[in-house]
Amino acid sequence: MTANSRRNALLMALLLLYCCGMMCWGAFKNPLIPDEARNIFTGRAATKAFGSKHSGLMVDEYLGSAAIAPVAIAKAESIAGIRGARLVGVALCLLIVCSLYLVGNTQPYGGRGLITASTFVFLGLPLQLSSIANSDAYAAAFLGASFLCVEHAAGLGSSRKKAFMLLTGALSLAFAVMANYIAFLFIAPFILFVFLRHQSLFTIKFFLLPFVILLALYAQLAIRPVWPQIAKELALAYTESTDSSWTYVFGLLTMSYLLAAMGIFHKDGAKTSFLMLMLASPALIIHFFSSHLGEMNSAAFFSLIFLSPAAARGVEHMGDLFSYDNDIKFVKSFFVAAILAVIWVFGVQQIKELKLEHPDFSNVISFLKKQGKGCSSLLVNSDYGSPELVYEYYFDSKAPSMRIIPVVRENAEKRREIVESQHPDYAVVDSYYNVQSFKQACSDYMADGYDVAATWDITTRNMSRASRLNNIIIFKKGAL
Repeated sequence: MTANSRRNALLMALLLLYCCGMMCWGAFKNPLIPDEARNIFTGRAATKAFGSKHSGLMVDEYLGSAAIAPVAIAKAESIAGIRGARLVGVALCLLIVCSLYLVGNTQPYGGRGLITASTFVFLGLPLQLSSIANSDAYAAAFLGASFLCVEHAAGLGSSRKKAFMLLTGALSLAFAVMANYIAFLFIAPFILFVFLRHQSLFTIKFFLLPFVILLALYAQLAIRPVWPQIAKELALAYTESTDSSWTYVFGLLTMSYLLAAMGIFHKDGAKTSFLMLMLASPALIIHFFSSHLGEMNSAAFFSLIFLSPAAARGVEHMGDLFSYDNDIKFVKSFFVAAILAVIWVFGVQQIKELKLEHPDFSNVISFLKKQGKGCSSLLVNSDYGSPELVYEYYFDSKAPSMRIIPVVRENAEKRREIVESQHPDYAVVDSYYNVQSFKQACSDYMADGYDVAATWDITTRNMSRASRLNNIIIFKKGAL
């Protein structure tokens, strides 16, 4: 092993250590969010270990019946709790980083594996999303594996080995789509990329046909039965598409696109960098297919797998510019390290902003746990996405289990009807989206005989990337 190889191995080990440390911190510190609870309940229901009685959960209509990640998450959670489920995503992200390191060291990318992996890690978004128990890391790991297989096959001389790698790449791409249906948007540009990298007949025989056959079986068995629900969601996303949706995704990818664009001007990387930009382009149209914030984050995550190799060229090109192509290697390395440091600062800030996208219900959970048997039923009045699943996760194992009653954007008459028929002990109200409806709901509950038992202020961030202060109030019947 040469001195340069030893240095790269040491730096890669340090990068993985940093990556692991940041994600483990998030896995142990991040509060539970509704998407995680939904994945756990869906996984339990899919394995018939828990049933599907949870409010807000439609197991039979779960989009695309994508049960790979939920089943794995539910199994890990049953063994090691929510933190154990998150650690699976941490391990998968480390594999993605290693895959990109290997991709960057292939001939088309000029041995830039370390810069490629560093750019991916320092951009921040993959670390935050992988420390949450959702399907992002699962799908991204399959997508990264497929990317690696296709690029590695291009450098093989043996037809048999090349065929095996392409077949593995096809299966990995299919599993990526099965794990997270947002990956479906990347199919067309990825297949075009494979055709550009390999001979047409070889690609059709060992990549396209196996992929189409497997995906057709998946569509017939999993997607077709729930297609009406999927079509309804797609239509809703299209009608709710706004400029802020597109701006949000572009904001996540601004740094990576800037660096990838700089890679086009690299002296030996214009074609490859342009191909990477093409592969990442589906993220910019995600708002036409989904209005869900988490799915926009997923699309940005998948895009970074393809943007990172091009961004690595951009980092190197900027190093050349700042060092004026100085022949002294230390000078260029200094500027490359400085650019990576800027990316790291950007990534840390991005992680902080992503953490604010979900309200933290930890204080509410702690308060309700202290009430013991005095809290046997809870009304959750929220216009945030399914927070009742968080309460169900923490209180469903309670004996007797707490009855959760979800209410979303109802008027005063409907709220009064629910209170009179269900008689909840407590009501939780938040101002996540609409302050006016929040104030009206608070007035209605006080008029129905409820008094304020506890209040909290939390800071969150909306799709327009603006931070705002939100209120959470717990009402109790006859608290005073």
